[in-house]
Amino acid sequence: MDIKSITSEKYYIAVFKSKNYAVQLYYKLEKAGYGMFHLISTPCQLKGGCSYSIKFSRLNDLNYFKNYSTDFESEISGIYKVERREGVKSYNLINLGNSI
Repeated sequence: MDIKSITSEKYYIAVFKSKNYAVQLYYKLEKAGYGMFHLISTPCQLKGGCSYSIKFSRLNDLNYFKNYSTDFESEISGIYKVERREGVKSYNLINLGNSI
């Protein structure tokens, strides 16, 4: 995957209830060969404290999370669309209903 797509002006992050869960899921995905995910520090605007999130470029990549996690739905705090406009980042919670 081209690094430009993950650093574009729009991307998504999955925020988890547990830092350890985010790390474990990320390493499962990495071991399976999915290099399109990046482990990042959760922005403080979304969750205080020391936490990690997984960054990805396409919303349908959530299917990989579900395939490599038996308790994804209970561990997710939210999926956010991140956009940068005129140098300012905005975080918009994605309502996926019952699809996650």
